Amino acid sequence: MDLLKNFKLVENGDGYELIIYFEPGSTDVEFAGELGKLKDSGESLPQNLIDDIRKKFPDKKINSVKLMLGTVLLSSFMLGLPISAQAAEPSGKTAQTQSAYNYNVNVSINGKTMTFQDKPLIYNNITYVPVSEFGKALGAKVWWNGESKTVGIEGNGSSIAFVRGSVSARVNGVQKAMPASLSIGGTTYAPLRFIAENLGYKVTLDSSAKTVDVSAGANIYTVSSGDSLWKISSKTGQSVDSIKHANKLASDTIYPGQKLTIPNAGTASSTPPSPSVAAPAPAKASSPAPATAAAKTKWPDTTYIVQPGDTAASISKKFGRPAQDILKYNYMSSEEWFEAGDKIAISGYAPRANTVSPGQDTSPARHGTAVDWVLEGQYLVKRNSTFTVVDVETGKQFRGKMLGGYNHIDIEPLTASDTAAMKSLFGSWKWSPRPVVIYINGMNLAASLSGMPHGADTVDNAVSGHFDLYMKNSTSHSATTSASYIQEHAAAVKKASG
Repeated sequence: MDLLKNFKLVENGDGYELIIYFEPGSTDVEFAGELGKLKDSGESLPQNLIDDIRKKFPDKKINSVKLMLGTVLLSSFMLGLPISAQAAEPSGKTAQTQSAYNYNVNVSINGKTMTFQDKPLIYNNITYVPVSEFGKALGAKVWWNGESKTVGIEGNGSSIAFVRGSVSARVNGVQKAMPASLSIGGTTYAPLRFIAENLGYKVTLDSSAKTVDVSAGANIYTVSSGDSLWKISSKTGQSVDSIKHANKLASDTIYPGQKLTIPNAGTASSTPPSPSVAAPAPAKASSPAPATAAAKTKWPDTTYIVQPGDTAASISKKFGRPAQDILKYNYMSSEEWFEAGDKIAISGYAPRANTVSPGQDTSPARHGTAVDWVLEGQYLVKRNSTFTVVDVETGKQFRGKMLGGYNHIDIEPLTASDTAAMKSLFGSWKWSPRPVVIYINGMNLAASLSGMPHGADTVDNAVSGHFDLYMKNSTSHSATTSASYIQEHAAAVKKASG
């Protein structure tokens, strides 16, 4: 359907107003009416129409669009579409609209000036970079979901996801305001500072050289069961004092799941002790889980089922307990977020077991340890975790990512090739589960995977929806799920454990 058959461009400020005319009785009128309804519901023009406008007027800045039925105004939309980055250098009046994009900016990473196929630019005094090229230059993974128009960047222990054109993004699951991204010639541009700083990098501006420099910031370390500051010091090459200083720790107390900032070598306040110096006794963790894990199977007196929109702060206010304690009692860091339906501990530590340890296995295997989902599994596989899935019967493998879930894992294959590998196990998509092993952080965990896509998805992987992945004592998210389906998963987990 060509909606741009009859139109007129009218100069409007620093750009143009596009007026699209529809003739009474034409086949396009019904669709035009649907576009008019979008305005009433607060929505914007469909992306395909926006793309058509860009293609039709590659050298014009379209500020607004009017839809006219004869002399009757159906609706109008503010657009503010800058001209294409690939447009030829214009002259005269149009040259003023070209200045909406300023390409007179350089980007360097750790002191090295980068060359991108799609040039960085300044728009509204904000430096923008092509997401895919910039992410790869940082060594991050960049993904795109064409159906939901969602962009994702994962690296340096952090993840960012946003819908193209939105003024907010999810950073490690937490929503943050973000300058709107741009789409220029099919390339998605995002604000450099927002992306870099939320991935843990430092951003500085050299105005004289017109260069924005991105340099490695501090690394983030997630505390594991059995860790002490001494062990972390030995692993990272940074002194205990420098780690305590970077994280404003008043004591040596740390707990599993806590995220620690590890300073760069150049910012360390002192060096770690020589290997010949005797190591101090491991620091006592503030979470009692490592010491009492086997016996910690009961919930405290006060618990709570998370409701939509709940945060640590709101739950803290509701129960009159410090937010940090609520996070600590549930083995969570301040960067993690609660999911509606989760059962959490309020007056003491949640039940937890420790039957496996990170790094105990060196490679994926066809049998794994059956760990209890509630007591242990949910702390080992968390939202946005990536891992290898091994099919017990065939030994075939594919990579997966945890989308979410509280009673079991909602999993997505990581790429289209991973989806193909997974589908080859089932032949065709079906609910019947298969015994599998999850290999994550050097641990092989027994599990059960069903093969029917359903519900939400976030990854561009050639399948719409996610899949159920159960561990020992996992249950359904829905009270209407049949007992036989849950039992099938339990039997598959048992088989996966050998």
